[in-house]
Amino acid sequence: MRTNKQAEPTRFVPSNPSCDNILKGFNNEEMSDVAFEVGGEVDSASNESKPVKNSATKFHANHVILRFNAPLLADMCRPEDEATVLINGVDPEVFKTVLYFCYGGEIEEVELGANVKAIIEAADRFGIANLKLQAEAVLAKQTSITDENLLDNLLYANSKNLALFQEKIIDFVAENGDKIIGKVSFDDVPGNLMSDLLTAVARGKTNKDDASKDDLKLMRVSDLREATA
Repeated sequence: MRTNKQAEPTRFVPSNPSCDNILKGFNNEEMSDVAFEVGGEVDSASNESKPVKNSATKFHANHVILRFNAPLLADMCRPEDEATVLINGVDPEVFKTVLYFCYGGEIEEVELGANVKAIIEAADRFGIANLKLQAEAVLAKQTSITDENLLDNLLYANSKNLALFQEKIIDFVAENGDKIIGKVSFDDVPGNLMSDLLTAVARGKTNKDDASKDDLKLMRVSDLREATA
């Protein structure tokens, strides 16, 4: 006796549209309750007889989205304010990238790399931690550390609290100490970095099989961030 088993019907289940819907509100004036004017600084380097004021670029945003994703930027405005908020010291294209990220937009690595330090500055200024981490990873990837640039990069990484980038530089110092001695002066380096250098040396001497994964002192920055995410 033969029985015909009917195949299970294909069921289409739509994905959650929330992220896409939020992104539709990016820089949408009708859906926004705060506004920013970015740029417009006076260009004193102009060849004109008088300094030229560059035109500012206006951006619209929703305060609730900023509160969750860029808290320091949200602190600079209130929904009931009618006046736009002036943002100086940030390139309009960089601000656009930052705002797009706040709305859930994905920033390509190429775009991050083109303005990486400016994006790090803006993300740090406006409290956008994840964007700062993404840009830092790109900076660490695209920067080749040498005897000539290690000190400038180390001081920059330390000043901006870029632990991943700083770790890369410290690793270079630990691995090339014999070549660096006498060529690079560490007189202006903050004392706290010496502890990081000793950690890198100790990590290099520790067999990976013997090292405890629970030893936070020897964990790589990426592993530590993943463990605490």
